Amino acid sequence: MKNKNLIIVNTYFQLITAINLALNNLKDCDNDLVLTDITVGAKNKIEKLKKMKIFDNIYFIEYKKLNSTNKFKKNLVYLLKRSVIIKNYFSTAYDKLFFYNYDILTYSIFDELNKKNKKLRCARFDEGIGTYTIDASKFKGKILRLIFLKKNINKSIDDIYLYHPELLCYKNDKKLVKIPILSKNDTILKNILNELFDYKKEHFSQKYIFFEEAFFNDKKDIDDYELILKIAEVVGKDNLIIKLHPRNKINRFSELGIPTWKNSEIPWEVTQLNENYQDKIFLSISSGAILMSKLFFKEQVKSYYLFNCTNHMSYLVTDNFHNYLNKIDETIGLNNIIIPNNKEDFIKKLNSEKGDLKK
Repeated sequence: MKNKNLIIVNTYFQLITAINLALNNLKDCDNDLVLTDITVGAKNKIEKLKKMKIFDNIYFIEYKKLNSTNKFKKNLVYLLKRSVIIKNYFSTAYDKLFFYNYDILTYSIFDELNKKNKKLRCARFDEGIGTYTIDASKFKGKILRLIFLKKNINKSIDDIYLYHPELLCYKNDKKLVKIPILSKNDTILKNILNELFDYKKEHFSQKYIFFEEAFFNDKKDIDDYELILKIAEVVGKDNLIIKLHPRNKINRFSELGIPTWKNSEIPWEVTQLNENYQDKIFLSISSGAILMSKLFFKEQVKSYYLFNCTNHMSYLVTDNFHNYLNKIDETIGLNNIIIPNNKEDFIKKLNSEKGDLKK
């Protein structure tokens, strides 16, 4: 009898990884999927996913309205509305639960599945830089669960599925399982993702691509907006294009005349599967997007990490973030990644580069 897995997905990168797992690591299992509305447009993918038959069952949960940023309200939702979150779902027993996010939805599903299988096991899976740099075993809500006699989810985790297990930056007692990296030669996965996300090549002439992060949506006080304005001033608005973050629902740059990526709902991972940007220059404060060309596709794209150029440090830039970059440098090299010391240093480099491009 096949093992039965349930995979919880909140973002498009998690969805891509879930599909990758179902096609490879978990291909001999029965796999069901939970997709939430955390990412804009996720609901529109349901019908296509069903037709693809990669997963046996797909459940869409409108979780966003229950996921308050207020900690007290979150706890209240968990205690009083848990049944609302997962109402009418999961009538069957599962052998293993796959997830990335430690959140109310994960806890609720974990508790529900435990009722049907006391031997339920769990696994976490890759969601980019944070997976490698943040030890999520010290998850929030641990004490609350203890008070209300809820099982510790960490004690049920056997494995962590990673694209690059060698880059993990914290002590870990779980088994590390390698996921096949995204490859332009993997035509099966590539075709599935192109169909799922309606991939169309986007033609643009701009030299510089800035990867926006979710600071604006998450209400983080980082002056990325001002930094982008300064970049546009130096290189010219006609030479800069911004890849908007899917969680930021407002385009802050359209009225300024700074071009933005038209197909913003197409994940960057899918775009890179189809294109080669070695003639471009990537810019970002702390996004893992600028590392993808190197880590997955072995392409050398000149890139700038700008976390030293803002008024507040990105929450992603921890000691382990630097350890992560050092590990990449030791294994495959970071010769094409430039980290300016400060904003003035960056603008100086940008002006010098602008002069070189004109030659």
